[in-house]
Amino acid sequence: MNWVARLYLWATHRLYDEFAWAYDLVSWLVSFGQWASRREVALDHVIGQRVLEVGFGTGELLIAMARRNLHVYGLERSLAMQQIATNKMKRRGVWVPRVLGVVQEMPFADGCFDSIIATFPAEYILDPATLYEVARLLRSPNPATARRGGRFIVVGMGLSTNSALLRRALRLIFGTPAESTYAKYEQIATAAGLCVTVISQKGKCLSVPVVVSEKRNS
Repeated sequence: MNWVARLYLWATHRLYDEFAWAYDLVSWLVSFGQWASRREVALDHVIGQRVLEVGFGTGELLIAMARRNLHVYGLERSLAMQQIATNKMKRRGVWVPRVLGVVQEMPFADGCFDSIIATFPAEYILDPATLYEVARLLRSPNPATARRGGRFIVVGMGLSTNSALLRRALRLIFGTPAESTYAKYEQIATAAGLCVTVISQKGKCLSVPVVVSEKRNS
């Protein structure tokens, strides 16, 4: 990993801990004001009513889902983010049950969620333990009723562009081309019992694909 990618990871981790208070502003600035709309694309792919968001950050998407009357839960490892989300929910008159924990060991029962969401995830997304936990928590398909399996919806796992200059910049920042990230993710997800579909979301300069992974029959 080059020094630019290491610096990016360091800065990302700081935004989830001691600089969590600046997360919303930084996200808005680096996305040219498009962060919220990019994040909420995930909601277009939600199935069912029972939804878990992992790595929910400052809680914006949790609030949006609660206002849609979804039965939503959140999991976040950062105590600073948990506190910011709590304060934000109090101000807006919304409450969502949340758990302090890591994605690799989630304290929920097998098959209890219809959909699980992660937006702009950190490196945990390529940890096999993450995908096995996700598969465990998603509902199983039921061929007798034609009910499909639960979905893991990931937005912003990688960024794509047709610009050669931007591709070089993204390679410096993330260290790995988006195509390689998707291929590695699909390999891990398939082993965990998930069927992966990458849905392109075109922007003016960057494409922020949505990766939908559906639970298969075991």
